[in-house]
Amino acid sequence: MFRKISLCILAIPLLVLAISLPTNAAGFDPAYYGARYPDVVAVYGDSSEALYDHYVHFGKREGRFQNAEEEAASASSATVQASAPASGYSTYVDVDIAAQTVTYYVDGQAVFQSPCVSGNVSANNDTPKGTFKIVTHTNGKYLKGPTWNCWVDYWMRFSGTNCGLHDATWRSQFGGSIYQTNGSHGCVNMPHEAAQSLFNMIGIGTIVVVH
Repeated sequence: MFRKISLCILAIPLLVLAISLPTNAAGFDPAYYGARYPDVVAVYGDSSEALYDHYVHFGKREGRFQNAEEEAASASSATVQASAPASGYSTYVDVDIAAQTVTYYVDGQAVFQSPCVSGNVSANNDTPKGTFKIVTHTNGKYLKGPTWNCWVDYWMRFSGTNCGLHDATWRSQFGGSIYQTNGSHGCVNMPHEAAQSLFNMIGIGTIVVVH
């Protein structure tokens, strides 16, 4: 009887240890995560366990990437169209709400395309349609509103209602029907690397056609 009780007592720490160890850490790269998100390191430290804990409990929900491959995959663009649709312009940024794509045409030829997430239709936060120009081209800005205050690395405002194109690192997916129920407050969200690429291609005055 004593031997059975002893074995049970010895098993308890082993059980606790097993429960405390990550069971779904495959693919998580702590070195990448720490370098990519210094704000997390500043609060949680740089140990692999602390970084993984943040990713599991907060990072996923915030749209943070667990490794470089995952970030690269999210930024991969859809097939680029051969020539620009009729818009009256040959060089401009085309935001196609139905297709959820951002395409940049230069002299009628597509040189860039990325999936995006536009304004939340269910909340009446639709991205305004029409023809605009880039009026703000800022490398780093806090976007503030009644219920949000978020940092973006690439801010390209194109409308007087403070709608613009920008990176959205809190999202893990772009394109499809996300915008219908989980879209933005009106802006055009893009993967970080895609927003960086577009930011480096355009500037103040670039035409933006939203349709």
